[in-house]
Amino acid sequence: MEVIPAIDLRGGKCVRLYQGDYGRETVFDADPVGVLRRWEDAGARRIHIVDLDGARDGIRVNAPVVSQLASAASVPLQLGGGIRDAAAAGELLDLGLDRVIFGTAAVEAPDEVHKTVANRGAEHVIVGVDARDGLVTTRGWRTDSGMSAIDLVGEMERLGVERVMYTDTTKDGTLSHPNFEAAAELAGRTTCRILFAGGIASIDDLVRLAELGIDGAVTGQAIYTGAIDLAEAISAVGAHSR
Repeated sequence: MEVIPAIDLRGGKCVRLYQGDYGRETVFDADPVGVLRRWEDAGARRIHIVDLDGARDGIRVNAPVVSQLASAASVPLQLGGGIRDAAAAGELLDLGLDRVIFGTAAVEAPDEVHKTVANRGAEHVIVGVDARDGLVTTRGWRTDSGMSAIDLVGEMERLGVERVMYTDTTKDGTLSHPNFEAAAELAGRTTCRILFAGGIASIDDLVRLAELGIDGAVTGQAIYTGAIDLAEAISAVGAHSR
């Protein structure tokens, strides 16, 4: 299992939100490229980027910072937030990103997801499943779609999607430990590879996710606050997986 550090962008800065609440923001660093290099030096083999402004407003105002990160990175990058159609996804892939993440579009415009899978390959597409009490939220987690997370994953699987990222929005940024029940259920209900986020607070949490068959764990709050040392986590999970 990959341990994937997150860089969440808002207003060009590296921030974290508590349960996705834009009113409960902590700015961790004004230099996202510096954060990128720190995670690379710690041994990260992939980095997860979220454009929080794009996720909420559908406008990628952090595009200049994303371009800087793409130019500076020596490891693959994946990005979500504000990607509403295949054209935007293609622009990001052409910029050098390895994977693009559809969230809101997976619910509101699934044909755009299918088009990207068909034109660019499933290996470059992730569908972000952001769930609250098992139901998918969209538009920066502010809108309840009424669709169950399991149903969305099933629909995306039928469209050729091979990788999904599940985030329990009630856990995100809380260090309250992941929703292991949701991870286990999802792993048993889909053939898609699963990335998991929300609530990760310890290396033990990461090891348990690996044991459940999770393909990648995205961590943010824990590594920014020092609750988890990223280099130690990567080493521990790697040793456990061998």
